[in-house]
Amino acid sequence: MTMALEVNGVSYVNFVAASCSIRLDALSNSFSFEAAMPEGEPLPFKGGEACAVYVNDELKLTGNIEVIDVNYQSGRHTVIVAGRDKTGDLLDSTLDAIPDIRAPISLKQLVEKVVNHLGLDIKVIDQVQPELFNEAEDIASPEPGENAFVFIEKYSRKRQTLLTSDPDGNIVIASNSGDTAVGAVQHIIGASDNNVISSSFSFDTTGRFNLYKTVSQLNPVALNLAGETDLASVVNQGGGVSDSNIRAGRQMVLVSETPFSSSESEARSKWEADIRRSRGLAYSASVTGYTVDASDPDSDLWDINKIYQIVDDFLGKQEPMLCNLVTFTLDLDSGEQTALGFVDEKTYTLDLTKPVTSTTAAGIFG
Repeated sequence: MTMALEVNGVSYVNFVAASCSIRLDALSNSFSFEAAMPEGEPLPFKGGEACAVYVNDELKLTGNIEVIDVNYQSGRHTVIVAGRDKTGDLLDSTLDAIPDIRAPISLKQLVEKVVNHLGLDIKVIDQVQPELFNEAEDIASPEPGENAFVFIEKYSRKRQTLLTSDPDGNIVIASNSGDTAVGAVQHIIGASDNNVISSSFSFDTTGRFNLYKTVSQLNPVALNLAGETDLASVVNQGGGVSDSNIRAGRQMVLVSETPFSSSESEARSKWEADIRRSRGLAYSASVTGYTVDASDPDSDLWDINKIYQIVDDFLGKQEPMLCNLVTFTLDLDSGEQTALGFVDEKTYTLDLTKPVTSTTAAGIFG
């Protein structure tokens, strides 16, 4: 039971340090392995190789070695091998014009056209199946030189979805799964079965606003689709939402990346408010081992997009939360640990109704 790096069918273990980071709200996952090589031992990697990362024999990442750092001292050299999953190539690439992008089209089809344009060996898995883009929404080819991820991500935001990746390195169109998982992050004062090594909680309102407005105009094609419509209603599209937990007077006006209707502008405003709330209310913890039950190596690994129960007496947290970050780590001194990041369980659902609980404030500020 350990972390392993597989290259060209060969599995490498016995590293002095390792990490594999999996995120829900970012497209490309990353890894890093550090080995201490005896003097004269040949470097087993050249860089650029396809690879896979396994945690407790379970595939967690498929990608490429992108960085190799070698440091020499005292008769041995240290080798650090790092990289990302296969979606890293999409993050780095820029595009030519793609002429065959036209509505009606799904988000999945749009992303597939970008993937095929780049010639990437990546599948697109749609877990949400949002509504199709229609002719009035100005689905357009990217500008020459536009970043590939920036192009598809603006349409993902328009449908209030996340672009993430799976262990095979494929793109996943996702949202909050709502799945409650067995297992808890526990730090109960005086308990003998706690698994928390360290934890932290952040409540930050500096990036949040009381009022969010999205302003836009409809695609001129909408004039042909809408029948008799006055010019003001076509040009002046807008929608907004209020976050009642934030004091009045704080306002954010969003200029849409692509033409929105009023109803779409309201949904975009809700999405922005929800994302900013989730970033301002975060809990993180490091726990022993890689599994939800550290005493049972055969139990499930910690996983993103799952809701776990948080019970942390010291920080005053006792509620279910959504896991949006899992980082498996290995170190000769501290052994096997998992760093976990959590946000509100309603994050990425357009639900702004859940208030900040008084128990959280009491736990932080005493």
